[in-house]
Order: sequence, then structure tokens, then C-alpha cells
Amino acid sequence: MLAAIGADDTATAETARRRAEAALTGWRTALRQQAERAEDPQLKTLLADLAGEVAALGTDLDAIDETELDRLQQRLDQLCGR
Repeated sequence: MLAAIGADDTATAETARRRAEAALTGWRTALRQQAERAEDPQLKTLLADLAGEVAALGTDLDAIDETELDRLQQRLDQLCGR
């Protein structure tokens, strides 16, 4: 998407944006489904938090809060014994 925007290729950029949006929607849906299935309250909360972060991402790459995603990943790693 970034390369297409940089090359002023709006059609390719739009296609890439739609694909990114679909991928993020699928990721968010999967996280929410897993949160609903989780029996561990901490895991349930963490997965719901991750789904919320993914929902907030949209396709604006500048809006991605890498620090927050890293914090959530650390929580997941700790919870899963990594």
C-alpha cells in the first residue's frame, strides 16, 4: 500500500487498503471468537484487548500504536508461559 501510494498508483493502493482492511477484520474476528471460547479470565480479557487494538488499527499505518501492541504481546507471552 505504501509503495503504491508513493508511486501515485491509486488503484493499487486502494486494492491494498481493502486487502489490509479485510485481513485486520478477520484477525479481529478470530481474536473475539477465541476470547469468547477462553475459560481463563486473564486470557479472555487479553484476547478481547487485542481485538480492540486490532479494531482501532484501521488501515492508517501511522496510527498503529506499536508500543501498545508490544505491551499486549508481552502480556500474552507471560500468560502463555513464554
